[in-house]
Amino acid sequence: MSGPEPTEIWERFSPAYEGQLERLTSALSELGFAPAIGGAGSEDGEYVRAVYLENERIVFFHHLEDPADARFISSLDDRALREWIIDSWISGQQPLE
Repeated sequence: MSGPEPTEIWERFSPAYEGQLERLTSALSELGFAPAIGGAGSEDGEYVRAVYLENERIVFFHHLEDPADARFISSLDDRALREWIIDSWISGQQPLE
């Protein structure tokens, strides 16, 4: 932590962290993913993993406690967040046959 209380967007239990986690999981759900949170208490830190329900080969994965990753997500407005998820994980993928 950066101080006696968690305050930064990458520090678990800070208001910014919890808000970003909610925002990310909501966007994923709206786009057809099934988000799950894992890694709590591990050395690698907490992450969001989400399987795309239309094509289970597509799996979103993002570390929440990495400062660079947290800053990146927070730099995106809601529209840009959705576009990033679509461009990075959904576009160009072939459906399962």
